[in-house]
Amino acid sequence: MEGKIQERVNKIRKRMKEEHLDAWIIVSDDYHASEYVGTYFKCRQYVSGFTGSAGTLVIMQEEAGLWTDGRYFIQAEQELAGSGITLYRMEEDGVPSLEEFLEFQVHEHGSIGVDGRTISTDSYRKLYQKLESKQAVIRLDLDLAGEIWQDRPRMSCESAWELDISYCGKQREDKLLEIRKKLEEKKAGCTIISSLDDIAWTLNIRGNDVECTPVTLSFLIIRKNQAIWFVQKEAVSSQLEESLRRDGIILYDYWQFYQFISEELDEEIVYLDPARTNILISETLKKSGTNRKIIEGTELTLLPKAVKNTVEVKNMRQAHIKDAVACTKFIYWLKTNIGKQPVTELSAVKKLEEFRQMQEHYVGASFQTISGYAEHGALPHYSVTKESDAELKENSFLLVDSGGHYLEGTTDITRTIALGPLTEQQKHHYTLVLKGNIRLAAAKFKYGCAGIQLDYLAREALYKEGLDYNHGTGHGVGYLLSVHEPPNSIRCKISAGKEECIKLEEGMITSDEPGLYLEGSYGIRIEDLIVCKKLEKNAYGQFMGFEKLSLVPYEREAIIREELTEEERLLINKYHAKVLRTIGPLLDEEERRWLEIVTAEL
Repeated sequence: MEGKIQERVNKIRKRMKEEHLDAWIIVSDDYHASEYVGTYFKCRQYVSGFTGSAGTLVIMQEEAGLWTDGRYFIQAEQELAGSGITLYRMEEDGVPSLEEFLEFQVHEHGSIGVDGRTISTDSYRKLYQKLESKQAVIRLDLDLAGEIWQDRPRMSCESAWELDISYCGKQREDKLLEIRKKLEEKKAGCTIISSLDDIAWTLNIRGNDVECTPVTLSFLIIRKNQAIWFVQKEAVSSQLEESLRRDGIILYDYWQFYQFISEELDEEIVYLDPARTNILISETLKKSGTNRKIIEGTELTLLPKAVKNTVEVKNMRQAHIKDAVACTKFIYWLKTNIGKQPVTELSAVKKLEEFRQMQEHYVGASFQTISGYAEHGALPHYSVTKESDAELKENSFLLVDSGGHYLEGTTDITRTIALGPLTEQQKHHYTLVLKGNIRLAAAKFKYGCAGIQLDYLAREALYKEGLDYNHGTGHGVGYLLSVHEPPNSIRCKISAGKEECIKLEEGMITSDEPGLYLEGSYGIRIEDLIVCKKLEKNAYGQFMGFEKLSLVPYEREAIIREELTEEERLLINKYHAKVLRTIGPLLDEEERRWLEIVTAEL
């Protein structure tokens, strides 16, 4: 593989010479600023060999570098070994940002290239500002990786389908009406939405164009009296097209989008989210209308999508009951089969998927399952392959981070499972992580608080011992959409998007997932989904809290009871009682007897 990577990088360099480019940038995004992308868009992975979902590759004539975040440091180091590509660990001391690196490397009047369809307006501006003093040119009109990718997969074109009102809880005409009211407030004539999950939410449409994310490749323009959906028409049935037309939504072909906004979009004021709109859209609008004004702000659908309505929350509870049955059956199966038959990381993933497929209204996995045994569990986003597939033994931990899409919603859960006798250190570390999980879920706070104000609850027990984890504590979760859904999040650091500073609203669903990773040894993560809810309101204001949606038992064998406070023991006991009461009747007799044992009071 190393030889292939070097060959691909050299092909890019040859094209760079022909185009007089000093640097070529390949980002992870598709044309819609998506976190996860279809195989057609995995240019960065194809050229570099790095399989993580986040990262940016920069190729120059004499060197190449890849920037990624803390989730992927260990994985990237392994996958880039021997490729000639240097790993730049983002936000580490002494490590330049991508923009700083290029500012230093590119000479006066230099030339840089990036596919303008794949880089957001915000990201482009950060780069431009760093290079402006050097009067460097940034070209947006090439796709060098696509040119050299001879066997590139075709762009997905799966069938789109409507999500019934009994699941989504609000008609699309009502959503469109609310968006148009916001446009009036902004004094804008229309808005262009290119983020796939926002389009799916607005139209109550789901699809299958991105693995593990049920969306349809498309663009959406919402005008005062009309909406235009640019989509591959083969993906839309005549019945769906007619249903959309009744609500004032007309269809154009996906590939007509740029021509339309260049030649036919006559609104003078257009509203855009620069973080979720690629730079080619912004530049096309500017060039096509001398009097056109662009108003920028947060996507108008972002907050309404994140704040789940009562129907969605009710359905999400049902989805988590189904998912808990599948996960609990899997844990029982795993514990009763280890040592009796060969089980590997991959075969465990397959078995868990089988249990999920047994549940009614199961749509598919919400992301690629992380199944990391022993030292593989120390890679927070480990992706098991046939080459790395480890056989599970009767010792250490298996970290399983998985989730499912159901018509009733999306799940995301991590359980760290003891496969045999544990050391006192392993138990101690597990208990520390569990303390963080339950403390965060039990938080009571005033309305107006944001994730950054609550993150310490999840890390305090680890911090006291000089330990930590190099990822966020919580991310928003969509309703049968992206498993990582902004804007709500729980983090200890302020990021560029400042999502951790967004105040938590009733109905927001967020993950609660502290962890601890010992490189070369084992990893521990315990993740539940929690929904924000209102508590009492008094003279001091509105108080808020969380309700746990996940209903899978914790690893009793790994808990050191004496290290828990009395309050922590009561919280665990209360949670386990709810698990037994809710999913116990849905298991067979042997599974139920086992569940009674592992959820017994501490």
